[in-house]
Amino acid sequence: MKSIMNHSLLLVAVLAAIAITGCEQDKCTRTEEYVAYEPVYKRIDEMRVPISYVGAQSLSAPGKIFYYKGYLLINERNEGVHVIDNRDPESPVNRGFMEIPGNLDMAVHDDILYVDSYLDLVAIDITNPTSPLEVNRVEDVFQNFYSYTDQEGYLVEYKPMDITRTIDCSDINWGNPFWFEGAILFSANIQADGSGLWNPSSTSVNSSVVTGGSMARFTAAHDHLYTIDGAEVKVFNVEQPQPILKNEVTMQWGIETLFPMGGTLFVGSNSGLLIYDISNPEQPSYLSTFAHATACDPVVVSGNTAYVTLRDGTECLGFVNQLDVVDVSDLTQPSLIRTYPMSNPHGLSVVDQTLYLCEGAFGFKLFDVNDPKKISSNLLAHESGFEAFDVIVLPPGDHVMVIGRNGLYQFDASDRTDLRQLSVISIGQ
Repeated sequence: MKSIMNHSLLLVAVLAAIAITGCEQDKCTRTEEYVAYEPVYKRIDEMRVPISYVGAQSLSAPGKIFYYKGYLLINERNEGVHVIDNRDPESPVNRGFMEIPGNLDMAVHDDILYVDSYLDLVAIDITNPTSPLEVNRVEDVFQNFYSYTDQEGYLVEYKPMDITRTIDCSDINWGNPFWFEGAILFSANIQADGSGLWNPSSTSVNSSVVTGGSMARFTAAHDHLYTIDGAEVKVFNVEQPQPILKNEVTMQWGIETLFPMGGTLFVGSNSGLLIYDISNPEQPSYLSTFAHATACDPVVVSGNTAYVTLRDGTECLGFVNQLDVVDVSDLTQPSLIRTYPMSNPHGLSVVDQTLYLCEGAFGFKLFDVNDPKKISSNLLAHESGFEAFDVIVLPPGDHVMVIGRNGLYQFDASDRTDLRQLSVISIGQ
């Protein structure tokens, strides 16, 4: 009896050991794909180099876009600007590349392209876009996103690298979405989208149109350039090609986009829409705030209506995906008309009662907004199969250019319910 009991206890112990070992094997290691962000440091002499114009380069990490008199200027994040001859949108031609280290944002005023180059604001004459010429530089105006050490210089960006790691359950980083190992950031889910460091038959085009996308952090109005730098909007007089810094307006952390209309500047932030009077261009005067849930929020305005997209994501610090339609007929008291759930809204444009909306990995949508209280039931078209980040629409709304992680897509939207793809410049082209 004692022998049988000993055997039973031994069997129980063996089975328990096997179960524990199995649990350890099954539950205490995890092999996953991560993105490692390696810090990149540069000395000031490496950062402050004159711009150069070289042969056409393939799109790799496109960011902001700007349309200038038949040409498309496409930012290659931290590298420079592609120059695309788009006078025939069915056959766009990649003409060349402006090498501008540290470039993320741009705006055009009177044939001058204004760009950031790390700490500096650079003015480039693009009267002939295929023969750009640096004409002026204002040094050390952008400081908020750069840290400095005497040993390594300025931390200018994080370079992403895809890696596979096996993590043990005893590891302090088990279950964490991101963590640091030394100076390297490991992440399971952060993806840079360009918003910052985390960071017809041939369409008839009006060659005089100059316009940027809704994700713009640079914008020009009334012979002045407005730029976002951390919690500030910096105001430059650009009546002459030499930009003159005239004012630095502290707003709040989390300001993201700028949209001017008439004498008003609409500032999108991750906590609300800020409205400033710029009838005196050098002295933006605060009018009001339309507060919303924490999220990334580009904004466009048409007439008395503002359209604000809110999206989630680690870099946005939020958990909502929606379109807010806001009455701004009284700029001192903006009020919500209606909120519409969306999939993952990014950049947008409104032309002639049509809303053109980028939905990230969910593609691109058109809505009739004639009745702002019935937008969701008035979906006109939905183009999927590509990722849409920002959009430029040329008046009267027939020519649409969409930029995203897959490249540049162009559409004929003369029939708003049946878009016709004109051309694609894919990543790697």
